[in-house]
Amino acid sequence: MNANQELKNTLSYIQSELNRIETMAGTLSTIEHDHYKKLTNFDDRNLVDIAVEEQNAARQLGTMKHMCLAMTQKLEGLINALDGGEPGESGQRAETH
Repeated sequence: MNANQELKNTLSYIQSELNRIETMAGTLSTIEHDHYKKLTNFDDRNLVDIAVEEQNAARQLGTMKHMCLAMTQKLEGLINALDGGEPGESGQRAETH
């Protein structure tokens, strides 16, 4: 296997793992947000404090999700560039007529 192909395989693997992390972060963010809504329905100061922590966790996980998405898009551009396309192109380079 040549170095270029090995690099593409490595980038694809990293992209796949980032997609998995993105999915997990999104799922956990949703769960944390649901916990926040449930906990704020109780008239207990301790539960409201926990709810605020859940809301902050949901925001941080949402940020992680967006970071992963941005990184996977950048990796896609790099993989396409290695295939002979320009960074950011999603397919093979179009022929110029």
